[in-house]
Amino acid sequence: VAVPELHSNLILKSLADELVAYCPNRAFGCQATMTREALTSHGKSCEYALGVCVHSGLGCKFAGSGVAVGRHLSDCAYEQLMPFIVATGARISSLESLVEAQQADIAKLRKQMANATFPQSQTILDDEEEIVLPKTQSFPHGQNIECRRTISDNKAGVTSLAYTSQNILLSGSYDGSIKLFNAESGKMVRSLAAHDLTVWAIAAEESTSRFFSAGSDGKIKVWELEGENTCLKVLNDHQRKVYSLQISDGRLYSASSDGKIKIWSTESMECLSTIQAHSDCINSLVLYDRDATKMVSVSSDSTLKLWDLTTGTAIHTFSDLGSEGLDVTSGGGMLYASTFDASIVAFDMDTYTRTRTLRGHNWEVWQVKHIDGVLFSGSHDHTIRRWDLKTFASDLTLTGHKGYVHSFRFGSDCLISAGADKTIKIWK
Repeated sequence: VAVPELHSNLILKSLADELVAYCPNRAFGCQATMTREALTSHGKSCEYALGVCVHSGLGCKFAGSGVAVGRHLSDCAYEQLMPFIVATGARISSLESLVEAQQADIAKLRKQMANATFPQSQTILDDEEEIVLPKTQSFPHGQNIECRRTISDNKAGVTSLAYTSQNILLSGSYDGSIKLFNAESGKMVRSLAAHDLTVWAIAAEESTSRFFSAGSDGKIKVWELEGENTCLKVLNDHQRKVYSLQISDGRLYSASSDGKIKIWSTESMECLSTIQAHSDCINSLVLYDRDATKMVSVSSDSTLKLWDLTTGTAIHTFSDLGSEGLDVTSGGGMLYASTFDASIVAFDMDTYTRTRTLRGHNWEVWQVKHIDGVLFSGSHDHTIRRWDLKTFASDLTLTGHKGYVHSFRFGSDCLISAGADKTIKIWK
């Protein structure tokens, strides 16, 4: 007799409810038995009931019994990524708060401008009376630095820049392309399908009318700076990503994610020597501004190293960065290194001692450049800051990028920045 047919007879239904039954999840390992009446209650708490991973909302496809799901967690890739996911979520939340605050400021300024009145001056000047305009400080000083041009020709995030005295601006991108622009007009001159992967570094040697590019494919390419921008040679000695290039006195210096620096002749393009410089990725090289025979490297091993280029040996190791080093610049007898923990660390080059820590950015600082007694820094938080090196305080924040600020170069009385938002901005 089917169970539904017993519902009309309360006595028979009561007897049926007392019958002993197996758990429906017996096939998955549950050995419990109970009355038919208790089946529904047991099913809600049975550890062998079918379920999905607690990270199914993130994309995990695992499904199985409750016991199997519990065991799966120790191997679940999403469980291993949870510290990163939580940290990224906190960063996104912080950025959203920053955007919300900036939007509120913009709305407030728009309201003020809409309500503002601008009375016409009633002063009549004599024909020979001199009009004296207020004095403004030129770049990089003063508070009137603004974005004067945005170049949006790149189809992917812009990761590297180079600038020549002939107003040629070169950019490298996530998609492996290199683009050449007239820096004065912002007009694109040429686009090159240069590398298979991201272009992380570009350096120009104007004396030979060539430029060099390098990136995630481990290749260094040599190009004509003029004419058709033909690729002249490909250097394949690096086995890992190449993050930085510097040129000095007929030598090309390349730094790689395997901690090696290679030295090349820019004439013969032969590799002259290889230095195992760091124990981790080298993120940047910079020539020391007070002595062209010295160079500084900064690494993810949390150290800076000062190098003698005449001998290829390390003069000093700065081991107290406190975090992964991302970029370095020099000026005024000081080194300034940007780090993964959103700081900029200052070192006195006379004593080789750490003297200051500059804080103001919310996320890691990807770029730092010194010019004329001031420091500019670009961050993962989408902002650019200027620092007064007399007080070591940030006195100006430039906003406009909608992605990570990846690269800086100084142009003719201007700062040129590039970011993950696919744009190049010119500030002056």
